[in-house]
Amino acid sequence: MERPRELAPTLCAALCVAVLGAGLVWQLTAGLQIFTSETWRRADIASAPRALPDTWLEDERGQTFNLRSLCGQVMVLDFIYTRCPTVCKSLGVASSQLAQRFTQAGQAVTVMSISFDPLHDDPAHLRAFKGQMEPQPSAWRLARPIRSAEREHLLATAGVVVIPDGLQGYDHNAALHIVDKDCRITKLLDLEDMEDAHRTVQKLL
Repeated sequence: MERPRELAPTLCAALCVAVLGAGLVWQLTAGLQIFTSETWRRADIASAPRALPDTWLEDERGQTFNLRSLCGQVMVLDFIYTRCPTVCKSLGVASSQLAQRFTQAGQAVTVMSISFDPLHDDPAHLRAFKGQMEPQPSAWRLARPIRSAEREHLLATAGVVVIPDGLQGYDHNAALHIVDKDCRITKLLDLEDMEDAHRTVQKLL
């Protein structure tokens, strides 16, 4: 059995490790406020907005364009795949409603869903998805990246993680990505935060 004097260095070392560990956790979690990678992503973008990269897209009408050609106007982007049975449909409904709202207010805001499954999501599938998700036609756009390298760069810039689920679908993080007139992703919001998204866009116009 160790004597008290022999235990003292061991206890002191353990206490130091615990203090250092607690300090590290405090730093890495921004004072215990950040625990998940998604929260990290949102906090990082809010503190350091990310410029959209050059990305050639094809929309639901078969028209090609560069994402950065839309710079100069505020955008709300989300990332989906049309075979998604859950959150992508909710994103579609939210995006359609936002597009309707901005159009009715006469505001030039691009609301667009970008598919990360371009091999499947050709213009016909994008049109079908759009028709299913919106109650009436709106300015909401859907598009797919044309070049795989540009798609990966765009997803990395936005911090979107896409993982095959083994069932011909994908697990992915989802959010409304608010883009300012300088073509920077400045804020990420949950799809339920429609009012917050609307207010945020109003401040950027």
